[in-house]
Amino acid sequence: MINSQSEFAGKRALVTGGTRGIGKSIARRLARNGARVYLNYAHNEQAAQETLDEFNSLGYTAELCRTDLSQPSQIEKMLDSVHQSGPLDFLVCNAAYQEKKSFFETDLALLQRTLSINISANFLVIQRVAREMVRAKKPGRMVICSSGHGTLVFQNTFAYDVSKAGLDHFMRNAALELIEHGIRLNAVAIGWTHTPGERRWFSEEDQNRLSRGIPIGRAADADEMAAALEFLLSDAASYIVGTLMVVDGGFLLRPNPST
Repeated sequence: MINSQSEFAGKRALVTGGTRGIGKSIARRLARNGARVYLNYAHNEQAAQETLDEFNSLGYTAELCRTDLSQPSQIEKMLDSVHQSGPLDFLVCNAAYQEKKSFFETDLALLQRTLSINISANFLVIQRVAREMVRAKKPGRMVICSSGHGTLVFQNTFAYDVSKAGLDHFMRNAALELIEHGIRLNAVAIGWTHTPGERRWFSEEDQNRLSRGIPIGRAADADEMAAALEFLLSDAASYIVGTLMVVDGGFLLRPNPST
């Protein structure tokens, strides 16, 4: 059982891609239970300010961190800022980049940009946050948002699929070393979820049609994914290390990668 109020109260958490979709939902859960949340975003000022205003109106403690995660210098500047008050307690690596292109349509620039955000940025963030935790002898909890794209092959998502597959093994390798310092790192394979990101690619009619192909019969709400992330950050998951938790409504039981 998660006693969220007591275990998150007074703690500090960084959520990348934290102002929309799943990132916003997990940030809301942590903030609601007393954590101070740092909300990373890249470009959408309006969505970021609306999220901050919403959190402030609810009495949550939150701070915006505008950072282009494809730029290492900006990542370093963001992490310098959030660590001014000491090491973090929680880290959620949720931000990702996707552009739909087939193998032959993908050029080196697209592959490099996808890997720079989906792998390199996570590497820089996790390593720096972990170093600060180790230096302070503070056990921490980290969760990466991955995807079924790391396990299956989908049409027209070559760079994204490659990045998510690499990210899954990155998580396992890093988790083995981090747990020696009391830092738990896990990942969630995010299933089809109604988010602004999905609406970029599919109409509501398309989403409803494709959702019916999932064994559970529907796409997830962002807060359902956030619940899984919250669990992995909580004391209730104290013995879970280096695990890829699949939260996909049964999709991997009967996949249709052609979608």
